[in-house]
Amino acid sequence: MFTTQEPRRTLNAVLGALVFVLGAQSIRFLFGSITWYLRDTVGIGTLDLIPIAVAPFILGALIPLAGRWLGPKRATWLGLWLLVIARIVNQVLTDPSIDLWSSAVGTAAFVGLLPLVFSMGRSALVGGVLLGLAVDSAIRGMSLSLDLAYQTGLAPLVGVLGLSLASLYALRAANPPERQGATRTGWTLVGIGPFLFFELLILQNQGWTSEVGGMAAAQAQLRIALLNVLALILVSRFEKSRALVGLALAAMLGAAVAAESGALIFNLFTVLAVPGAGLVWSSLVPDPESRGTAGSTVWLVAGMLLFVVVSLAYYVPMDIDLGFSQSQARLGVAVLLAVFGLSAVLRRPALRTGVASEAWAFAALAAVLPLLGLVTFSTSAPAEESGDGSLRVMAFNIHSSFGTDGTFDIDAIARVIEDARVDIVGLQEVPRGRLLSGVSDQVTLLQQRLGFEHVAFFGTTDPTWGNAILSRYPLSEVEKEKLPLAGTLLRRGYLAATVDTPTGDILFVSIHLQHVNDPAVHDDDPEADLYPVHNAQIGVILDEWGGREPAVMVGDFNARPGWRQVKELLAEGWVDSWDEAGVGQGFTSNAADPKHRIDYIFHTPDLVASDAGVIISQASDHFAVVADLEFR
Repeated sequence: MFTTQEPRRTLNAVLGALVFVLGAQSIRFLFGSITWYLRDTVGIGTLDLIPIAVAPFILGALIPLAGRWLGPKRATWLGLWLLVIARIVNQVLTDPSIDLWSSAVGTAAFVGLLPLVFSMGRSALVGGVLLGLAVDSAIRGMSLSLDLAYQTGLAPLVGVLGLSLASLYALRAANPPERQGATRTGWTLVGIGPFLFFELLILQNQGWTSEVGGMAAAQAQLRIALLNVLALILVSRFEKSRALVGLALAAMLGAAVAAESGALIFNLFTVLAVPGAGLVWSSLVPDPESRGTAGSTVWLVAGMLLFVVVSLAYYVPMDIDLGFSQSQARLGVAVLLAVFGLSAVLRRPALRTGVASEAWAFAALAAVLPLLGLVTFSTSAPAEESGDGSLRVMAFNIHSSFGTDGTFDIDAIARVIEDARVDIVGLQEVPRGRLLSGVSDQVTLLQQRLGFEHVAFFGTTDPTWGNAILSRYPLSEVEKEKLPLAGTLLRRGYLAATVDTPTGDILFVSIHLQHVNDPAVHDDDPEADLYPVHNAQIGVILDEWGGREPAVMVGDFNARPGWRQVKELLAEGWVDSWDEAGVGQGFTSNAADPKHRIDYIFHTPDLVASDAGVIISQASDHFAVVADLEFR
């Protein structure tokens, strides 16, 4: 039975959900801008980026603090207008520096709105976040993971305008408090940080679910959408059950442990953890004793600050030795979440429901959105053949589809590959749902745009970033092997597959070797710096190859012609296609000012290169290398 309060709770939850969707889009874009624009384009070091990443999450506290003078209702309007304007600016303009600032403002506004949303009642925060996760995942599902913030054209802009107008209307119809009140709220609200990190990293991640769960991207997205609906239903019915919350916490811990394990155990735990996460979140949110923001501002801002801290703890170890690995950081976040969850369950009084029954309808609607995208999902027309009877192959480090100016443009990457009319392409730095790259599943997106029917991927650092092979011809006997760290921090990998071409089977390998070992040594003598690492990595590559012919090996070797590591490959029988058929120096890096050739297409002696070239483009920080190969 509905009560007179349920429509109001539902409306408040809808407002919270819309705030969450716009805020999550801003956060994902901010992470990408910091990583690929500030670090790689502007050249700011990792340690210097940390305060920049943290600042928006701290400055968000200014918005609810302004409520002491403006009143919480006006402060809520202020925060929402900041969020909406920042999000629209981010969508319309393409200048990477402006986009960085707009996403930072949007992130700060989102953080500041959280305690103001909570002041409208527990359902606004509990239901808002859960419904927001469902809607956010559904919107990305329509484009198979590509965030609205990274899409261009009229339709995405209309979508952002629609979300913005709906949020403004929802606030106008909602019931924010008129006066500032003091409220004592539980410190377990800080758990929003590890909760959201775990959701974005794994549970709501199409690429991670597809890769580890062993399913197509469309199936992964559909599963996530349906489980999000189940999460809302569970909270509506069973959020008071301490036993179920405990089981949900166990499922989330199990998902953290099984995040890189086999498909069976991963699917088992995540099927339980995605809906169970709703119960965990509900357990973290107490009943406010009055409609104020004083206490919740401290805990929610601290929680979002913890979100960025655990995100840094997960990704910084790829650049700086913090004494722990990514997998250990991931497990640590899950343990931290369990501590918050158990504390909340053991200490909380009986709760009023956090999600109104009417929210089921909105949850069902959220599930329909990805269904529409999935039903209509199909790849483009099959990629065209090279046309002259030879096998055209490509090596391309796509830099997570961020160009030399720090702008994300996966369509530019697709055009480079499409215009070359290649038969097989080996890609490096390919994300499948990486938080630092906007959580986009670029393997699926490129397959969809280019029409390559056969794909292999190997996540080398975690399941969401590594090497890929796209082929017009069937792939079999896919081989994956992690290369030695040899004292470095960033894990590289060997990905190989047998390609059934019209002229016979060919082993095709996509490689990415380490780019730097000791920066102090690298600046003076990069060959001396990298040779010990490359020597260990090449040893594994040669063992995996085992002398098989015919074979093609492409990739970013981070080594220049004439270096010892390149000579060792040539001595083992590999042939550099550029030496055979290339004209000029063939520089591939850095695309903004190319001075070195570090990307190669090697082949065994039973093949010959009839042509080789470099495709000049600013779509990545590397130029793509293309070669036409024929049997002798």
